[in-house]
Amino acid sequence: MRPHVECIQEADLVWHEAELHKGNSAARQRNLSYDEENGAASTRVVFEKAWSRPAGYHHADVEWYVMAGQIRIGDRYLGKGAYFRAPAGLCIPKLEVAAGTDLLIFREYGDWGFTTSTKNRSKHVPRGGNTASAEPGELTIVETHRMEWMPNAYEGDTQRFLKLKILYFDPPSPDDNNTGFVSMVAWAPPGWSDNRLVHHPVFEEAYCVDGHMDYNFGRLDRGAYFFRPAKVKHGHFIAGEERGYTGFFRMDGSLINWITVNEKVVMEGTAVNYDPETQGPVLAGLPVRSKSTGEWDRDGQ
Repeated sequence: MRPHVECIQEADLVWHEAELHKGNSAARQRNLSYDEENGAASTRVVFEKAWSRPAGYHHADVEWYVMAGQIRIGDRYLGKGAYFRAPAGLCIPKLEVAAGTDLLIFREYGDWGFTTSTKNRSKHVPRGGNTASAEPGELTIVETHRMEWMPNAYEGDTQRFLKLKILYFDPPSPDDNNTGFVSMVAWAPPGWSDNRLVHHPVFEEAYCVDGHMDYNFGRLDRGAYFFRPAKVKHGHFIAGEERGYTGFFRMDGSLINWITVNEKVVMEGTAVNYDPETQGPVLAGLPVRSKSTGEWDRDGQ
């Protein structure tokens, strides 16, 4: 299980050698979140030198999102805002990455393993471990600058609509409406707000690529990230007045919003042998947080 990571700034994290097996040169990565049980990870990867890897298949479902620079997959060149997803076991063409390229790379249901090959792992590769479908796997390639913004069904401030670009959608299985991964870019325009508290039946993670947003856990500015397990309440959103907020989002199912209003949290008790003002306990269950985001405001949040 991945830990609850809430409002960390990736600039606070250390660099590691990138987990890009079979590549011809080094790259570096920061681990935004990591699942030691199944190898799933969310990372930011920077290529200081040109990098390439021959055709083959990943051992996990893998997604790449280009924040800067250029990649080439087969004969197709992809720049800023481009996205591709390769399910585990599906052979993809040779990859080339230009020096200076900056990516978000995600994987699910497997580690960093990669096998060079010109064929799929099997004749009938499922779309990936995140689907119940038995259909053949597919390579998804999307260029966000060619897409139109679509309105979100859940709006908050209806005078300034939240906008989405759906990059990948894995339809849910017939017997479970919440399964099926979703990846998207979301934009909250300047001043967008929603003062309700929400939680979801699925996990939600996001990396801020532009602007900022204030909410109950702090401020999400450029480079800020969270991984929030299912059923964690969050809210009281206010997007920045200058550029709003743009984030890359992933969920492991449909983002159903369960809404709470008039919320109230009460923790009461009598201190026996300590001063509650200076020796009060740290609340159990606080998620992982990095230093740039500051101390928890347990009174205001």
